[in-house]
Amino acid sequence: MKEEEKKIGCFMTALFAVVFLLLLMAATASAAEGPAVMITNCTVEPEVLMPGDTGTITLTIKNMDTKSLETVTTTTTTTTQTATTETTSTISAEIETIRLSSRSKDIEWLKEGTQRTEYFKVGALGPAESIKISLPIKVATYAKSRPYFLEVYIEVDNGENVRFPVRVDVDSSEVQLLEQDIPSGISLSESKKIAIVVANNRPNTVSGVNVFVRSSNDDFEFTPEGIFIGNLGAYESKTVSFTLTPLSEGDHDIYFETTYKNGNNVHHSELTSSVEVKSSSDVKLILVNAPEFVLKSDVARIDFDVANGMAKNIKAVSVVPAIEGLKILPSEYFIGDMEAGDVFSASFDVHTSDLSVGETAIPFKVLFKDVDTDKQYETQGYEVHVEVREPQKSELPNQMLFGALLVILVLVVLAVWIRVKRKRGRQERE
Repeated sequence: MKEEEKKIGCFMTALFAVVFLLLLMAATASAAEGPAVMITNCTVEPEVLMPGDTGTITLTIKNMDTKSLETVTTTTTTTTQTATTETTSTISAEIETIRLSSRSKDIEWLKEGTQRTEYFKVGALGPAESIKISLPIKVATYAKSRPYFLEVYIEVDNGENVRFPVRVDVDSSEVQLLEQDIPSGISLSESKKIAIVVANNRPNTVSGVNVFVRSSNDDFEFTPEGIFIGNLGAYESKTVSFTLTPLSEGDHDIYFETTYKNGNNVHHSELTSSVEVKSSSDVKLILVNAPEFVLKSDVARIDFDVANGMAKNIKAVSVVPAIEGLKILPSEYFIGDMEAGDVFSASFDVHTSDLSVGETAIPFKVLFKDVDTDKQYETQGYEVHVEVREPQKSELPNQMLFGALLVILVLVVLAVWIRVKRKRGRQERE
């Protein structure tokens, strides 16, 4: 009897073991049949953030399970019969919560201006379905330049939870403005091209790059006033040029500014330079000859030398009288191109018939163009003073009358003398 009880006990023990193993396998199979959720893609925008920037972590979450099914059995009992219905459907992943955590306070999850730590009740994902989740983040202004590692935690109600590390890079490097060709001094009567370098020192591309130039008191005219560059790749640089035209003398500051975007974050950098503007008559009009006075209705001849004292060539050089209502020929003396150091002559005839008696100031000026910018300039030139006098009345008629009378007198005297001599001769013969 005891042996039979032992056999029964052993049998029951073995039976319970088998049942336990079957239950364990069923539980394991049940767990294995749950939906498998994965993060299939993760991006950070901008690629590298700056201190104080806001950015976005975008996750693509996908239910990788395409074969798991669940069967629901429904039993309906009536007074006459019992009916059983089985319904088979795919298993959806029930995403309960999404959290973003960081060991550092340098980067925080930001949502609508307030800190946030999780999404609740995200929803269900069917087999092979995916969803994109955006997690707005903000970098503290005091954050250091280094990589930060955050963790995304996805809680799946009917499957395995997911932990996913996210790397966020922070770099404080900026877009920098550098001088390339800015003169220390410039003449008031010239324009000059200046150039600066726009250098992206960042390890990522920046967008919407603009460069602007200005002076504090409108001491210069700039062409253009701003230049749009667009995108600048990582560690890329570009050179931009402006034409500088001074408007007043003195030592003046020039301010350059660049604005650019890192993601949706606007940043700017500045550069200050200084240029001295000198008032030097680099293109001179030199008087060579002019009469001290001229009689009214006569023509006065005025001769000039035109000298290019600039260190560069000029073009379209001409000398013009800066006065109206006076007949001066030619009305414009055109010279053309002049190299640095050239000297050319220019002459004018001033008709004085329209001038009043007395001294008259006749100003002349030089016009020329810059060979680089085609901008026209005008020098103060030279002012010639011409004295106009009334012509004296001619004494020729009186002199002629006096001469005629004198000749007549001489003839009369000569006739009398001849007559007297003849008379004496007759007397002597008689």
